Amino acid sequence: MRDLRLPVLAALSLFVLARQAAAQDSHYWTNQYGTRATLLGGAVIGSVLDLSGTYYNPGGLSLIEKPQTLMAANIIQYPRLSLVGGSFEAVPLNAQSPSPAPTLVAGSFRIRGLGPRHWFGYSYLARQAVKLGASISGTGSRDIVPGGFGPEYYATQFRFDEKLAESWLGLTWSYRPARTFGVGVSQYLAVRSHWASVQERLEVLTGAGGAASVLGARQYRYSHFRVLWKVGLAVDLTDITLGLTVTTPSLAVSGRGMAGADSSVAGLDTDGDGRADDYLAADYQDRLPAAYRSPFSLAMGVTFKIHKVRIYASGEWFGRVRPYTVVDAADSAAQSTGEAFSIDVTQELEAVMNTGFGLEWFYSSRFKGYASFTTDYSARRPGTSANLSLTNWDNYHFMTGAELFIKRTALTVGLGYSLGGQAVGSRPSVFDGVGALGAWDPYREMRFRFATYRIILGFAI
Repeated sequence: MRDLRLPVLAALSLFVLARQAAAQDSHYWTNQYGTRATLLGGAVIGSVLDLSGTYYNPGGLSLIEKPQTLMAANIIQYPRLSLVGGSFEAVPLNAQSPSPAPTLVAGSFRIRGLGPRHWFGYSYLARQAVKLGASISGTGSRDIVPGGFGPEYYATQFRFDEKLAESWLGLTWSYRPARTFGVGVSQYLAVRSHWASVQERLEVLTGAGGAASVLGARQYRYSHFRVLWKVGLAVDLTDITLGLTVTTPSLAVSGRGMAGADSSVAGLDTDGDGRADDYLAADYQDRLPAAYRSPFSLAMGVTFKIHKVRIYASGEWFGRVRPYTVVDAADSAAQSTGEAFSIDVTQELEAVMNTGFGLEWFYSSRFKGYASFTTDYSARRPGTSANLSLTNWDNYHFMTGAELFIKRTALTVGLGYSLGGQAVGSRPSVFDGVGALGAWDPYREMRFRFATYRIILGFAI
Protein backbone atom coordinates (compact mmCIF):
# COMPACT_ATOMS: atom_id res chain seq x y z
CA MET A 1 0.00 0.00 0.00
CA ARG A 2 2.77 2.48 0.93
CA ASP A 3 4.49 1.99 -2.49
CA LEU A 4 1.75 4.04 -4.14
CA ARG A 5 0.58 6.32 -1.37
CA LEU A 6 3.97 7.79 -0.52
CA PRO A 7 5.10 8.90 -4.01
CA VAL A 8 1.67 10.35 -4.72
CA LEU A 9 1.75 12.44 -1.54
CA ALA A 10 5.37 13.37 -2.20
CA ALA A 11 4.43 14.81 -5.59
CA LEU A 12 1.43 16.67 -4.25
CA SER A 13 3.40 18.09 -1.34
CA LEU A 14 5.31 20.43 -3.67
CA PHE A 15 2.34 22.75 -3.63
CA VAL A 16 2.46 22.95 0.15
CA LEU A 17 6.01 24.23 -0.03
CA ALA A 18 5.49 26.50 -3.00
CA ARG A 19 2.87 28.68 -1.39
CA GLN A 20 3.78 28.61 2.27
CA ALA A 21 7.30 29.68 1.39
CA ALA A 22 6.13 33.21 0.66
CA ALA A 23 5.76 33.74 4.40
CA GLN A 24 9.57 34.08 4.83
CA ASP A 25 9.20 32.28 8.16
CA SER A 26 12.90 31.47 8.70
CA HIS A 27 14.42 34.89 7.95
CA TYR A 28 15.32 37.65 10.45
CA TRP A 29 16.16 40.66 8.27
CA THR A 30 13.23 40.63 5.85
CA ASN A 31 11.43 43.60 7.46
CA GLN A 32 12.90 46.96 8.39
CA TYR A 33 11.36 49.81 10.39
CA GLY A 34 11.34 53.58 10.17
CA THR A 35 11.91 55.84 7.20
CA ARG A 36 15.69 56.32 7.16
CA ALA A 37 16.43 52.88 8.61
CA THR A 38 14.37 51.24 5.87
CA LEU A 39 16.28 53.05 3.11
CA LEU A 40 19.54 52.04 4.81
CA GLY A 41 18.46 48.37 4.84
CA GLY A 42 18.46 48.22 8.64
CA ALA A 43 22.26 48.62 8.74
CA VAL A 44 21.86 51.24 11.48
CA ILE A 45 22.82 49.32 14.63
CA GLY A 46 25.84 51.61 15.05
CA SER A 47 23.88 54.80 14.34
CA VAL A 48 21.99 57.50 16.20
CA LEU A 49 19.05 58.30 13.92
CA ASP A 50 15.46 58.56 15.15
CA LEU A 51 12.86 56.61 17.09
CA SER A 52 13.54 53.48 15.07
CA GLY A 53 16.36 53.09 17.60
CA THR A 54 13.84 51.61 20.03
CA TYR A 55 14.23 48.48 17.89
CA TYR A 56 17.70 48.79 16.37
CA ASN A 57 19.71 50.16 19.32
CA PRO A 58 17.99 51.60 22.40
CA GLY A 59 21.35 52.78 23.75
CA GLY A 60 21.54 55.60 21.21
CA LEU A 61 18.22 57.29 21.98
CA SER A 62 19.53 59.21 25.00
CA LEU A 63 22.14 60.79 22.69
CA ILE A 64 19.54 62.39 20.40
CA GLU A 65 18.75 65.97 21.43
CA LYS A 66 15.37 66.20 19.69
CA PRO A 67 14.31 62.78 18.36
CA GLN A 68 11.68 62.76 15.64
CA THR A 69 8.38 61.09 16.43
CA LEU A 70 7.76 58.40 13.85
CA MET A 71 4.28 59.12 12.52
CA ALA A 72 4.14 56.98 9.39
CA ALA A 73 6.43 54.81 7.30
CA ASN A 74 4.32 52.92 4.78
CA ILE A 75 5.89 50.27 2.58
CA ILE A 76 3.92 48.68 -0.23
CA GLN A 77 5.40 45.34 -1.27
CA TYR A 78 4.67 43.01 -4.17
CA PRO A 79 6.06 39.51 -3.54
CA ARG A 80 6.36 37.01 -6.39
CA LEU A 81 7.18 33.31 -6.04
CA SER A 82 7.39 31.05 -9.10
CA LEU A 83 8.72 27.71 -10.30
CA VAL A 84 10.98 27.60 -13.35
CA GLY A 85 12.34 24.65 -15.33
CA GLY A 86 11.00 21.12 -15.70
CA SER A 87 8.18 19.86 -17.93
CA PHE A 88 5.19 19.61 -15.56
CA GLU A 89 2.31 21.91 -16.52
CA ALA A 90 0.10 23.39 -13.80
CA VAL A 91 -2.43 26.22 -13.74
CA PRO A 92 -2.35 28.59 -10.74
CA LEU A 93 -5.78 29.80 -9.64
CA ASN A 94 -4.63 32.66 -7.44
CA ALA A 95 -3.60 36.26 -8.04
CA GLN A 96 -0.66 37.98 -6.39
CA SER A 97 -1.29 41.60 -5.41
CA PRO A 98 0.51 44.43 -3.62
CA SER A 99 0.08 44.68 0.16
CA PRO A 100 1.41 46.77 3.05
CA ALA A 101 4.65 45.65 4.68
CA PRO A 102 5.09 45.54 8.47
CA THR A 103 5.54 49.01 9.99
CA LEU A 104 6.69 50.74 13.19
CA VAL A 105 4.98 53.39 15.33
CA ALA A 106 7.04 54.93 18.15
CA GLY A 107 7.10 57.91 20.48
CA SER A 108 8.65 59.26 23.66
CA PHE A 109 7.48 60.39 27.09
CA ARG A 110 8.99 61.82 30.28
CA ILE A 111 8.93 60.72 33.90
CA ARG A 112 8.83 63.58 36.37
CA GLY A 113 11.83 63.85 38.63
CA LEU A 114 14.34 62.29 36.24
CA GLY A 115 16.84 64.51 34.48
CA PRO A 116 17.56 64.92 30.74
CA ARG A 117 20.00 62.02 30.77
CA HIS A 118 17.06 59.61 30.99
CA TRP A 119 14.95 58.90 27.91
CA PHE A 120 11.74 56.87 27.82
CA GLY A 121 9.82 55.68 24.81
CA TYR A 122 7.22 53.26 23.50
CA SER A 123 6.94 51.35 20.25
CA TYR A 124 4.71 49.02 18.30
CA LEU A 125 6.05 47.03 15.38
CA ALA A 126 4.53 44.34 13.19
CA ARG A 127 7.38 41.80 13.19
CA GLN A 128 5.54 39.52 10.76
CA ALA A 129 2.32 40.03 8.82
CA VAL A 130 1.37 37.41 6.22
CA LYS A 131 -1.97 36.63 4.62
CA LEU A 132 -1.96 34.10 1.78
CA GLY A 133 -4.54 32.16 -0.16
CA ALA A 134 -3.66 30.01 -3.15
CA SER A 135 -4.96 27.23 -5.34
CA ILE A 136 -3.26 25.35 -8.18
CA SER A 137 -4.44 22.55 -10.47
CA GLY A 138 -2.93 20.33 -13.14
CA THR A 139 -3.81 17.46 -15.47
CA GLY A 140 -1.82 14.95 -17.50
CA SER A 141 -1.15 11.34 -18.37
CA ARG A 142 1.57 9.03 -17.11
CA ASP A 143 2.14 5.59 -15.61
CA ILE A 144 1.14 6.07 -11.96
CA VAL A 145 -0.36 2.77 -10.81
CA PRO A 146 2.31 0.04 -10.36
CA GLY A 147 1.58 -2.99 -12.54
CA GLY A 148 -1.16 -1.14 -14.44
CA PHE A 149 -2.06 -1.15 -18.12
CA GLY A 150 0.06 1.82 -19.11
CA PRO A 151 -0.32 5.56 -18.70
CA GLU A 152 -3.31 6.77 -16.68
CA TYR A 153 -5.05 10.11 -16.86
CA TYR A 154 -4.79 12.15 -13.70
CA ALA A 155 -5.91 15.48 -12.24
CA THR A 156 -4.46 17.28 -9.24
CA GLN A 157 -5.72 20.16 -7.15
CA PHE A 158 -4.23 21.96 -4.19
CA ARG A 159 -5.48 24.74 -1.91
CA PHE A 160 -3.50 26.58 0.72
CA ASP A 161 -4.49 29.33 3.15
CA GLU A 162 -2.22 30.93 5.74
CA LYS A 163 -2.42 33.87 8.10
CA LEU A 164 0.53 34.82 10.30
CA ALA A 165 0.71 37.89 12.52
CA GLU A 166 3.34 38.71 15.13
CA SER A 167 3.35 42.08 16.90
CA TRP A 168 5.89 43.47 19.36
CA LEU A 169 4.75 45.96 22.01
CA GLY A 170 7.70 47.65 23.71
CA LEU A 171 8.83 50.11 26.36
CA THR A 172 12.33 51.60 26.10
CA TRP A 173 14.61 53.24 28.66
CA SER A 174 17.86 54.88 27.60
CA TYR A 175 20.45 56.59 29.79
CA ARG A 176 23.41 58.84 28.95
CA PRO A 177 26.18 58.43 31.56
CA ALA A 178 28.51 60.60 29.45
CA ARG A 179 28.06 63.09 26.61
CA THR A 180 29.07 60.61 23.91
CA PHE A 181 27.99 57.32 25.51
CA GLY A 182 24.52 55.82 25.95
CA VAL A 183 23.02 52.58 27.24
CA GLY A 184 19.46 51.37 26.95
CA VAL A 185 17.05 48.47 26.99
CA SER A 186 13.77 47.73 25.23
CA GLN A 187 11.40 45.18 26.71
CA TYR A 188 8.94 43.63 24.30
CA LEU A 189 5.79 41.63 24.65
CA ALA A 190 5.52 39.48 21.50
CA VAL A 191 2.05 38.33 20.46
CA ARG A 192 2.02 35.67 17.74
CA SER A 193 -0.93 34.11 15.92
CA HIS A 194 -0.44 31.57 13.13
CA TRP A 195 -3.02 29.59 11.17
CA ALA A 196 -2.62 27.43 8.06
CA SER A 197 -4.69 24.92 6.11
CA VAL A 198 -3.49 22.70 3.26
CA GLN A 199 -5.74 20.51 1.11
CA GLU A 200 -4.48 18.36 -1.79
CA ARG A 201 -6.17 15.88 -4.10
CA LEU A 202 -5.19 13.47 -6.89
CA GLU A 203 -7.75 11.71 -9.12
CA VAL A 204 -6.72 8.90 -11.47
CA LEU A 205 -8.57 7.11 -14.27
CA THR A 206 -7.02 3.65 -14.21
CA GLY A 207 -6.29 1.57 -17.30
CA ALA A 208 -9.03 -0.88 -16.31
CA GLY A 209 -11.65 1.87 -16.58
CA GLY A 210 -12.02 2.48 -12.85
CA ALA A 211 -11.51 5.69 -10.92
CA ALA A 212 -9.36 6.25 -7.89
CA SER A 213 -8.50 9.17 -5.64
CA VAL A 214 -5.87 10.22 -3.15
CA LEU A 215 -6.67 12.95 -0.64
CA GLY A 216 -4.47 14.70 1.90
CA ALA A 217 -4.98 17.60 4.29
CA ARG A 218 -3.11 19.29 7.12
CA GLN A 219 -4.18 22.07 9.45
CA TYR A 220 -2.69 23.84 12.41
CA ARG A 221 -3.42 26.92 14.46
CA TYR A 222 -1.70 28.38 17.50
CA SER A 223 -1.38 31.60 19.46
CA HIS A 224 1.51 32.43 21.73
CA PHE A 225 2.66 35.19 24.08
CA ARG A 226 6.28 35.71 25.09
CA VAL A 227 8.63 38.43 26.38
CA LEU A 228 12.15 39.37 25.30
CA TRP A 229 14.68 42.16 25.81
CA LYS A 230 17.04 44.10 23.55
CA VAL A 231 20.00 45.76 25.32
CA GLY A 232 22.07 48.37 23.47
CA LEU A 233 25.26 50.42 23.81
CA ALA A 234 26.07 53.44 21.63
CA VAL A 235 29.10 55.72 21.28
CA ASP A 236 28.77 58.91 19.21
CA LEU A 237 32.15 60.46 18.40
CA THR A 238 33.00 63.26 16.00
CA ASP A 239 33.72 61.16 12.91
CA ILE A 240 32.41 57.74 13.89
CA THR A 241 29.45 56.17 15.70
CA LEU A 242 29.58 52.68 17.22
CA GLY A 243 26.83 50.39 18.46
CA LEU A 244 26.40 47.00 20.12
CA THR A 245 23.12 45.20 20.88
CA VAL A 246 22.15 41.92 22.47
CA THR A 247 18.70 40.37 22.02
CA THR A 248 17.76 37.75 24.57
CA PRO A 249 15.98 34.50 23.82
CA SER A 250 12.27 34.85 24.50
CA LEU A 251 10.52 33.63 27.63
CA ALA A 252 7.14 31.99 27.17
CA VAL A 253 4.07 33.44 28.86
CA SER A 254 1.32 31.23 27.46
CA GLY A 255 0.29 29.41 24.29
CA ARG A 256 -2.48 27.23 22.91
CA GLY A 257 -3.09 25.56 19.56
CA MET A 258 -4.62 22.81 17.45
CA ALA A 259 -3.24 20.43 14.85
CA GLY A 260 -4.67 17.85 12.49
CA ALA A 261 -3.97 15.86 9.35
CA ASP A 262 -5.63 13.19 7.26
CA SER A 263 -4.73 11.02 4.28
CA SER A 264 -6.86 8.62 2.29
CA VAL A 265 -6.56 6.41 -0.78
CA ALA A 266 -9.65 4.90 -2.45
CA GLY A 267 -10.21 2.71 -5.49
CA LEU A 268 -6.63 1.65 -6.16
CA ASP A 269 -5.50 -1.96 -6.48
CA THR A 270 -1.80 -1.93 -5.66
CA ASP A 271 -1.12 -5.66 -5.18
CA GLY A 272 -2.97 -7.07 -8.22
CA ASP A 273 -5.57 -9.10 -6.29
CA GLY A 274 -8.50 -7.36 -7.94
CA ARG A 275 -9.59 -5.50 -4.81
CA ALA A 276 -9.06 -1.85 -3.93
CA ASP A 277 -6.52 -1.31 -1.18
CA ASP A 278 -8.29 1.56 0.56
CA TYR A 279 -6.45 3.53 3.22
CA LEU A 280 -7.40 6.09 5.86
CA ALA A 281 -5.31 7.86 8.51
CA ALA A 282 -6.74 10.97 10.18
CA ASP A 283 -6.67 12.80 13.49
CA TYR A 284 -7.52 16.33 14.68
CA GLN A 285 -6.81 17.60 18.19
CA ASP A 286 -7.67 20.94 19.82
CA ARG A 287 -6.70 22.82 23.01
CA LEU A 288 -3.12 21.64 22.83
CA PRO A 289 -0.09 23.23 24.51
CA ALA A 290 1.85 25.51 22.14
CA ALA A 291 5.30 27.09 22.28
CA TYR A 292 7.40 29.40 20.14
CA ARG A 293 11.09 30.24 20.60
CA SER A 294 13.29 32.97 19.20
CA PRO A 295 17.11 32.91 19.35
CA PHE A 296 19.79 34.88 21.15
CA SER A 297 21.41 37.43 18.85
CA LEU A 298 24.47 39.68 18.99
CA ALA A 299 24.80 42.68 16.68
CA MET A 300 27.47 45.31 15.99
CA GLY A 301 27.44 48.40 13.81
CA VAL A 302 29.54 51.38 12.79
CA THR A 303 28.87 54.65 10.98
CA PHE A 304 31.61 56.70 9.33
CA LYS A 305 31.02 60.44 8.91
CA ILE A 306 33.00 61.80 5.96
CA HIS A 307 32.05 65.39 5.10
CA LYS A 308 28.61 65.13 3.44
CA VAL A 309 28.64 61.32 3.30
CA ARG A 310 27.68 58.72 5.90
CA ILE A 311 28.73 55.07 5.47
CA TYR A 312 26.80 52.49 7.50
CA ALA A 313 27.80 48.90 8.23
CA SER A 314 26.10 46.37 10.53
CA GLY A 315 26.20 42.67 11.25
CA GLU A 316 24.04 40.45 13.42
CA TRP A 317 24.58 36.87 14.50
CA PHE A 318 21.55 34.76 15.44
CA GLY A 319 22.05 31.65 17.52
CA ARG A 320 20.68 28.19 16.86
CA VAL A 321 17.22 27.12 17.99
CA ARG A 322 17.35 23.43 18.82
CA PRO A 323 14.49 21.09 17.78
CA TYR A 324 11.30 21.59 19.75
CA THR A 325 7.56 21.07 19.37
CA VAL A 326 5.42 24.10 18.54
CA VAL A 327 2.05 22.33 18.85
CA ASP A 328 2.29 19.15 20.90
CA ALA A 329 -0.33 16.52 20.03
CA ALA A 330 -0.78 12.95 21.22
CA ASP A 331 0.45 10.17 18.92
CA SER A 332 -2.07 8.85 16.40
CA ALA A 333 -2.72 5.57 14.58
CA ALA A 334 -4.07 5.03 11.07
CA GLN A 335 -7.66 3.79 11.12
CA SER A 336 -7.06 1.30 8.31
CA THR A 337 -3.68 -0.18 9.20
CA GLY A 338 -2.87 0.88 12.75
CA GLU A 339 0.49 2.37 11.71
CA ALA A 340 1.65 5.28 13.88
CA PHE A 341 1.91 8.85 12.64
CA SER A 342 2.34 12.27 14.22
CA ILE A 343 0.47 15.52 13.68
CA ASP A 344 2.90 17.58 15.78
CA VAL A 345 4.04 20.97 14.48
CA THR A 346 7.82 21.23 15.01
CA GLN A 347 10.60 23.76 14.55
CA GLU A 348 14.41 23.87 14.30
CA LEU A 349 16.64 26.77 13.18
CA GLU A 350 20.39 27.00 12.61
CA ALA A 351 22.71 29.88 13.46
CA VAL A 352 23.07 32.55 10.76
CA MET A 353 25.02 35.79 10.26
CA ASN A 354 23.52 38.71 8.34
CA THR A 355 25.39 41.83 7.20
CA GLY A 356 24.30 45.12 5.71
CA PHE A 357 25.82 48.25 4.20
CA GLY A 358 24.22 51.64 3.64
CA LEU A 359 25.19 54.96 2.11
CA GLU A 360 23.73 58.40 2.88
CA TRP A 361 24.83 61.56 1.10
CA PHE A 362 23.75 65.18 1.54
CA TYR A 363 22.92 67.05 -1.66
CA SER A 364 21.85 70.05 0.40
CA SER A 365 20.46 70.88 3.82
CA ARG A 366 16.99 69.86 2.59
CA PHE A 367 17.70 66.86 0.37
CA LYS A 368 19.49 63.56 1.05
CA GLY A 369 19.98 60.38 -0.96
CA TYR A 370 20.23 56.75 0.22
CA ALA A 371 21.34 53.34 -1.04
CA SER A 372 21.85 50.02 0.75
CA PHE A 373 22.45 46.29 0.40
CA THR A 374 21.73 43.62 3.05
CA THR A 375 21.82 39.84 3.25
CA ASP A 376 18.94 37.82 4.68
CA TYR A 377 19.99 34.20 5.08
CA SER A 378 17.53 31.45 5.91
CA ALA A 379 17.85 29.84 9.33
CA ARG A 380 16.10 26.62 8.32
CA ARG A 381 18.55 23.76 8.86
CA PRO A 382 19.26 21.61 5.78
CA GLY A 383 17.79 18.15 6.14
CA THR A 384 15.71 18.99 9.19
CA SER A 385 12.44 17.11 9.75
CA ALA A 386 10.85 20.19 11.40
CA ASN A 387 7.70 21.21 9.52
CA LEU A 388 6.87 24.78 10.62
CA SER A 389 9.49 26.77 8.67
CA LEU A 390 9.77 25.87 5.01
CA THR A 391 11.74 28.73 3.45
CA ASN A 392 15.38 27.79 3.02
CA TRP A 393 16.62 30.08 0.29
CA ASP A 394 18.84 33.11 0.94
CA ASN A 395 17.49 36.58 0.19
CA TYR A 396 19.36 39.72 -0.87
CA HIS A 397 17.82 43.17 -0.43
CA PHE A 398 18.58 46.34 -2.41
CA MET A 399 17.19 49.77 -1.49
CA THR A 400 17.49 53.32 -2.80
CA GLY A 401 15.62 56.52 -2.09
CA ALA A 402 15.67 60.12 -0.92
CA GLU A 403 14.54 62.32 1.96
CA LEU A 404 13.17 65.84 1.45
CA PHE A 405 12.72 68.33 4.31
CA ILE A 406 9.84 70.80 4.14
CA LYS A 407 9.87 73.03 7.20
CA ARG A 408 9.73 70.57 10.14
CA THR A 409 8.47 67.60 8.15
CA ALA A 410 10.68 64.97 6.50
CA LEU A 411 9.19 63.27 3.43
CA THR A 412 10.73 59.95 2.37
CA VAL A 413 10.40 58.04 -0.91
CA GLY A 414 12.23 54.93 -2.03
CA LEU A 415 12.31 51.76 -4.10
CA GLY A 416 13.44 48.29 -3.07
CA TYR A 417 14.08 44.93 -4.69
CA SER A 418 14.75 41.55 -3.08
CA LEU A 419 15.61 38.26 -4.74
CA GLY A 420 16.34 34.67 -3.83
CA GLY A 421 16.02 31.13 -5.14
CA GLN A 422 16.80 27.47 -4.58
CA ALA A 423 16.54 24.01 -6.10
CA VAL A 424 13.35 22.18 -5.17
CA GLY A 425 15.16 19.28 -3.51
CA SER A 426 13.36 17.18 -0.91
CA ARG A 427 9.90 18.29 0.18
CA PRO A 428 7.87 17.71 3.32
CA SER A 429 4.37 16.31 3.01
CA VAL A 430 1.27 15.86 5.11
CA PHE A 431 2.94 13.36 7.42
CA ASP A 432 6.50 13.39 8.76
CA GLY A 433 8.82 11.07 6.90
CA VAL A 434 6.92 11.19 3.60
CA GLY A 435 9.33 12.74 1.13
CA ALA A 436 11.01 12.30 -2.23
CA LEU A 437 11.30 8.56 -2.88
CA GLY A 438 12.66 8.62 -6.42
CA ALA A 439 9.25 7.87 -7.96
CA TRP A 440 7.44 10.24 -10.34
CA ASP A 441 9.07 13.55 -9.49
CA PRO A 442 8.28 16.10 -12.23
CA TYR A 443 9.81 18.82 -10.07
CA ARG A 444 13.32 17.42 -9.84
CA GLU A 445 14.71 19.93 -12.34
CA MET A 446 12.64 22.88 -11.14
CA ARG A 447 13.83 25.83 -9.07
CA PHE A 448 12.05 28.32 -6.89
CA ARG A 449 12.47 31.93 -7.93
CA PHE A 450 11.52 34.56 -5.36
CA ALA A 451 11.39 38.34 -5.74
CA THR A 452 9.82 41.25 -3.88
CA TYR A 453 9.33 44.80 -5.10
CA ARG A 454 8.84 47.61 -2.54
CA ILE A 455 7.71 51.22 -2.65
CA ILE A 456 8.48 53.31 0.44
CA LEU A 457 6.41 56.36 1.33
CA GLY A 458 6.82 57.96 4.75
CA PHE A 459 6.95 61.10 6.81
CA ALA A 460 8.20 62.14 10.22
CA ILE A 461 7.87 65.31 12.27
